[in-house]
Amino acid sequence: MKITLYGKQGHAYTVAYKNFLNSTDVPYIYKDVSKDAEARKHSKELYGGVVKFPTLFVDDAIYLTPTTEAFNKIMQDLRLRA
Repeated sequence: MKITLYGKQGHAYTVAYKNFLNSTDVPYIYKDVSKDAEARKHSKELYGGVVKFPTLFVDDAIYLTPTTEAFNKIMQDLRLRA
């Protein structure tokens, strides 16, 4: 399983999602769209020219700005627990 999270330092949802992922044993990649030009460009491609976050990638699935409920459901479906 490959998990990547695009976010921004200090953003509430980004911090919450990172905290959850850090509490699991599953490695993931974090990219800050304010510091990573490639992630920022990719975000613009995904959101029609606008940078939005968080964005969650799990294997081939892309979750655009998932709500807390959606994130929790995704983690539950992946059987990930804090």
